[in-house]
Amino acid sequence: MTIRFDVVDDGLHIRYDHKICARCILPESFPDISFDEQGICSYCTDEKEQVEVDGQAITQAVESALATADPERKYDALALFSGGKDSSLALSLASRDLGLRVLAFTLDNGFLSQASSVNMRRVLDELGVDHVMFRPPGRLMRPLYQVSMELDFPSDTTKYSTGGCGSCISMVLSSGMRFAAAHRIPLLIGGWTPGQFTTSPLAPVSFLQDVIGRHFGPLSTASATLADQLTEWLSAENTGTPAGLLNPLYATRYSEEATIAELSGLGWVPPKDTDSCSTNCRLNSLLIVEHVKKHGFHPYVYELAHHVRLKSLSRADALAKISDVGIRASAVGSIAGELGIKNVLTAQDRIGDGR
Repeated sequence: MTIRFDVVDDGLHIRYDHKICARCILPESFPDISFDEQGICSYCTDEKEQVEVDGQAITQAVESALATADPERKYDALALFSGGKDSSLALSLASRDLGLRVLAFTLDNGFLSQASSVNMRRVLDELGVDHVMFRPPGRLMRPLYQVSMELDFPSDTTKYSTGGCGSCISMVLSSGMRFAAAHRIPLLIGGWTPGQFTTSPLAPVSFLQDVIGRHFGPLSTASATLADQLTEWLSAENTGTPAGLLNPLYATRYSEEATIAELSGLGWVPPKDTDSCSTNCRLNSLLIVEHVKKHGFHPYVYELAHHVRLKSLSRADALAKISDVGIRASAVGSIAGELGIKNVLTAQDRIGDGR
């Protein structure tokens, strides 16, 4: 099994040479995978991978969260809002379809794309939603990414995301829970494609704390500097507020094409300054390259394979997404420089360099 990075006119493509599932796109390098005689992978034959559209579960979760909420509250929900397609759709569904009084909450990790910032303003103005931006200092976020890229997280973490992305999501979750608790907001809203994060529309606080611990724990062990800075995030927990993280996308038959079409009515435009799998973060392309080199599979392959099984994405389009990084090779090096690390894409990794 070999993986090489093909650079043509500065465009970055990943060339894989390994067995993949005959039905979805999971490769032989994916953790805990096996294939039957027809070449179908074990994830395709596992019924637990199926996610049913459940609008009633969404309604019940909202009613339960609001039933015991402070009657003097200003907001019903805090939406974790990155400006990407999924969080934008979740914000729209929570505000318009569920009729919630929503406060949008964005963690500025220092790598938000310019296009994402424009999209956020357009969506928020169109929906008439209040918005707060939280920016942790660079002396926390840069080491968090640097150490995350150095660590070897276990497969139950890396098969779903890059180490850096998982650590960033943990910061979003911990800061969002703290903010919601401080402002008596009873529910968190998030947007992730069904099957990507959980198989349930409501992730309880205990699950969120487990996700945070799986990242903050190793980071704190690996870096004394990070340990001191993350201590307050680990200790500031409130299991009573909010009720959990609700994903309204579970009430829809999700597809990327339908999502983008829906968001166009809010003025949202697919960005051109991010990779083929992210619609808000410039850092993601660097994390993808690092993950593929370290683990032998694309960090979005699990999510994309799930959509292929649900027939919301064609197999050909999914394969194209994990092959075409969608960003210039030189941009990956520039992002590495911003983070203060060496470019993970070396000359030895490349073939067909057209520059």
